[in-house]
Amino acid sequence: MTALPWPLALERYSQAHPQEVLRVQVDVSGEADLVLIYKGFSSSLMRSTPANADEAVIAPAAQFRQLERLTAPYHPSQSQILATYSQWSELKAWLEQEGIPVAEYPNPAG
Repeated sequence: MTALPWPLALERYSQAHPQEVLRVQVDVSGEADLVLIYKGFSSSLMRSTPANADEAVIAPAAQFRQLERLTAPYHPSQSQILATYSQWSELKAWLEQEGIPVAEYPNPAG
């Protein structure tokens, strides 16, 4: 399997794990964003989400901040956190453990 950009790798994981919702915190051009990924689809909670599902919600160059794996369905006030990844190295190791190779992150300080 070819290495994927990290946002696409998260969508690929979520396609195979519909019992989970991924809540991802990123910075895009210096602005915070919070994105939910479920069943392979991404949706921003703070910005408009592109109408075209093929258009990336999280750009590969976005600054990764944190990812939480939550049980589905998503309820903001009743979220059950399965795991949290706050470092890029943790996120990459987890995805690779799941068999999803990840392309090099353009901003490894995140």
